[in-house]
Amino acid sequence: MSDIHDWEGAMGAPGFREALLAYGRAEGFIKAGRGLPRDEDGLKVLAAQAIESGEMEFSLEDPEGERGSTDIRAFAGLYWMCDCGGISGPFASLEEAADAVLAMAVDQDCPGFYSAASGALPDDFIASRSTKLVKVGKTFEINGTLYVRTKASLVAQ
Repeated sequence: MSDIHDWEGAMGAPGFREALLAYGRAEGFIKAGRGLPRDEDGLKVLAAQAIESGEMEFSLEDPEGERGSTDIRAFAGLYWMCDCGGISGPFASLEEAADAVLAMAVDQDCPGFYSAASGALPDDFIASRSTKLVKVGKTFEINGTLYVRTKASLVAQ
């Protein structure tokens, strides 16, 4: 199970508890007429499962698609960053969540570590925030299109 880093923020997000209850009932974790689990550990497990089951809206991938990869998932009308370190969020918009993911990746200052980004965002949005992730002359895939890094930016091939 993944840890939710801002547990209080998640539980206080508008509509989150209601969506969590609906998810729990739909998946058979909560019987009809019952409410959310009272014990916090059980509630945290349910919340992590619910968020991780959400539709993937954006992904930043390392070449192997493993430890460095980060997904943004939609659940309860909010966006959640999921990676090997846990779950962060909620974010109000996909753009806000993707900005956070790409900014953190750029701050790591490891050009070449990431190989691709994809999701429900325009290529130019992703490319403008991903330039520093790629070494000059190397390629980076965005939504299935290869981009090459020039000195100034990422350019579609």
